[in-house]
Amino acid sequence: MNIIGIGIDLLYVPRIKRLYECYKERFLNKVFAKEEIKYALKRKNFILHLASSFSVKEAFFKATGGYSPFSFKEVILKREDNGKPYLELKGKAFEIFKKLNGNKILVSISHERDYTISIVFITGKSYESCNRF
Repeated sequence: MNIIGIGIDLLYVPRIKRLYECYKERFLNKVFAKEEIKYALKRKNFILHLASSFSVKEAFFKATGGYSPFSFKEVILKREDNGKPYLELKGKAFEIFKKLNGNKILVSISHERDYTISIVFITGKSYESCNRF
């Protein structure tokens, strides 16, 4: 298995709070899957959870090399029973992942005060030549 892509995103949480306060459901429905919205709204600090989802989506976008178009709603942050984050891909996001020969996505998220940071690794079988130099 090779690392096909790495993406990282640092996000200022008040930015998401501002977007939510300005656009409410319009913002939520444009960016987040229903499952993400439902999960976040059940939490005490739901803005932090929305920001984490947004940050992971950005990190995934960067890990794919900035391929587009795909909707952020097609990249869904979920959590296992133990809280470990993982991504579920749909539509064009899934197609791009497969086009890159992706096999697995590794996700890590951390928070500190007004910031959240996410990193995404895409592993799989790379067909690129090592003789690029």
